[in-house]
Amino acid sequence: MPAPLDIDVLRTFHTIVRLGQFRAASLQLNRSPSAVSSQIRRLEEQTGGRLFERDNQAVTLTPLGCRVLLETAELLQAHDRIFAGLTGQPVVGEVRFGVAEDYAARLLKEVLPRLRSEHPGILLEVLTGNSGQLRRWLGQGLLDLALLVGPSRTDRADGQMFGHTQPVWVGGPGLPLTPESSVPLALHGEGCSYRELGIDLLTRQGRRWHAVVTSAASSALEAAVELGQAVAIIDRARLTPLMRELTPEEGFSQLPVHELRLASPPGERSPACARLAALIAEDFRL
Repeated sequence: MPAPLDIDVLRTFHTIVRLGQFRAASLQLNRSPSAVSSQIRRLEEQTGGRLFERDNQAVTLTPLGCRVLLETAELLQAHDRIFAGLTGQPVVGEVRFGVAEDYAARLLKEVLPRLRSEHPGILLEVLTGNSGQLRRWLGQGLLDLALLVGPSRTDRADGQMFGHTQPVWVGGPGLPLTPESSVPLALHGEGCSYRELGIDLLTRQGRRWHAVVTSAASSALEAAVELGQAVAIIDRARLTPLMRELTPEEGFSQLPVHELRLASPPGERSPACARLAALIAEDFRL
């Protein structure tokens, strides 16, 4: 009789898929890389083939790996629901979470499946907006938690700091930029810290500018840059091969590091809100 599938091994497999690396999975699971590899070898022996194609940077699923992923996801979720019900009070509640579009896709892909799997009693509503809008919604009681991006600060009035990001000036191929010409800008909407930072710096330099694109969607701004139609400020991590970082020698000064913060209304966070905040902070540390 074949050995039954081990829930712990399946959880390791799903963690590797979600994070895209054996090393990241070993850190999150608090296991050695060799222990993680041993678990996957065991699962491969049980399922009859390789589950991952590996290189130095990341892993991708084989066709068999895709099948195992799809056919075991519901099993893991059912196990977690049953276990939570038998061993104690599960975390339940509603969370209205605000996040900038730049980070929404990552969180939807990486954090929310884990939240749904580990805490099925938490009902989550996600709203997107820039940091200025999110702060207003927090003040109006429309959000329980928000991921904010802003300049580094020494106090904690704007929430729990858990990471940094480096904004940079970027332009596209063939875009003519001279000190005398007006800078064509792709801008986020009112309330975005990058919008205010860029306009303020150019104004203090006495440099003319004009808006080419104004949009809440980062994809629209990035498209304008890649087509060589505009200059924008984006996180360095979002640079694409069709963009180039603009330099101080070209008149675009280095920008200050910004912080990622999780903010909530005054008072103690609900258990559901606290659990979501912990998962987000853990994901960004990885």
